[in-house]
Amino acid sequence: MDRAIVRHIIRMVPSLLLFLLLGLPLVLLLLQWLSGEDKSALLSSISRETLVLVGKSLLISGIVALLATFTGTVCGFILYKLRFAFIGIYKVALLLPLLISPYIFAVAWKDGFFWLFGNNAAIYSDAGVILVHTIVFFPLAMLITGSALSQVDAGYEEAGLMLMPFRKMVVKIVLPLIRPALTISFLLILIFSLSDFSVPAFFGVRTFTTEIFTQFSALYNFPLAIGQSVLLLFICLLLMLAEARYLSDAPFFSVSVKGGVSKKYNIQKRQALFHALLWLLLIMVLLMPVFMLGIQSLSGRTLFFREAWILMRPAALQSVKLALSGTLLLTSVGLWTAYAKDRMGNRLPNVLLLLTFIVPSTVLGIALIRYYNLSAMNFIYGTTAILLLAYLGKFGFIASRIIGNGIRQIPVSLEESALVMGIPSWKIFVKINLPLLVPSLFAAFVLSFILSLGELGVTMLVYPPGMELMPVKTFTISANAPEALTSSMTLINLGVTIALIALFFVAGKWLFKRYQYA
Repeated sequence: MDRAIVRHIIRMVPSLLLFLLLGLPLVLLLLQWLSGEDKSALLSSISRETLVLVGKSLLISGIVALLATFTGTVCGFILYKLRFAFIGIYKVALLLPLLISPYIFAVAWKDGFFWLFGNNAAIYSDAGVILVHTIVFFPLAMLITGSALSQVDAGYEEAGLMLMPFRKMVVKIVLPLIRPALTISFLLILIFSLSDFSVPAFFGVRTFTTEIFTQFSALYNFPLAIGQSVLLLFICLLLMLAEARYLSDAPFFSVSVKGGVSKKYNIQKRQALFHALLWLLLIMVLLMPVFMLGIQSLSGRTLFFREAWILMRPAALQSVKLALSGTLLLTSVGLWTAYAKDRMGNRLPNVLLLLTFIVPSTVLGIALIRYYNLSAMNFIYGTTAILLLAYLGKFGFIASRIIGNGIRQIPVSLEESALVMGIPSWKIFVKINLPLLVPSLFAAFVLSFILSLGELGVTMLVYPPGMELMPVKTFTISANAPEALTSSMTLINLGVTIALIALFFVAGKWLFKRYQYA
């Protein structure tokens, strides 16, 4: 009995440590707001002006969520339910915007409007934010709905086709079956758009997130910024509360689904139409931004590109090293939390990562600053450790669910058979589970690396002085630099990201082929 208690305590220690590092800052932020001495400042956080700004931000994000979910669902159906050439290439290419910082697309479309119309004033508006956010976030809807569509049992579709036309079957049978995926797609995109700082800040659009950042970093109105942060935190948590259980299991983060029985349809007459639609999307989300950045960066003086490279080279090296460190942490913690949830029944670490994942970047950054900006915590706050914790809070849940869905596809009978043979638990984990998890671990590693490399919102708030990072340097210099220099720096940022994605893609093809049994 005593040994069981000791084992339970030992198992809870990592969960407690994770709570102290990530959960407690959010709790203390809430307590600080509730116990604040300046009650007028606290009440001003829910003033009429604030509520109007919240309504405006929710309207913008709601439009983005509707457009992105509709576009992503259409693409998901085409790419996951139809059979035609180059589907794999389309999938990879259309997912790229999800892996690239939204700020890069903001700069690219600003250049695009100037090149097309000779004036880019129209893009500096709510419509510009909606356009860029829709382009950036529709691949998330494609991934979520496509994964749900690939898991619809073919029997339901075949039975429906015996009674009704194809279009009616899709509306009456398929769409209701993927309703949870449509809902979670809408809510996730709504929250991501609501909490994004970089695009509204670049376009000069006043949203609730940019207002919090301004009050905290520029005006030093800490009580108001904290009150607004708590309000935004409550909004995001309430939005996700209804679908938190579905998000916690997150089947759309799977690398692959084994044993799928989904029905796919052959198309003959309309292949050209689908190819044209997908190519139009590719031009808008990938080819046109790269082309516009290239045109703008080469305008004026060709020396701008050389100047941009001199400015970005040290930042690129530091960004890659920091992203690599963050990725190792994210993958390790993701493996632990996924195994704890799916094999040991300990859901607390996964819940903590889910909560910090939902929390907007600006709010998480303020919570970390208020918690760690103490002399006793300077070994964390004044070093890259604060950034690693920020990355863990923002992306740890994604790594955990990718690995967790890999674990759930490993039959428990394999481990039970090994235990019956007297093999120790640690050896079972190393010899059986880890080799079977290689594809999931690699996918979690790559996605964590790319997301950490391009994160701007929380990085802007917590990065230590003297550190140069690509997204931060590009964003800060763009305020006063010539447009050609800004575009050149953004193009270098994009080039580094695309080059690393291509490198990982090549490595992944070799790795997945070697571990294809997994």
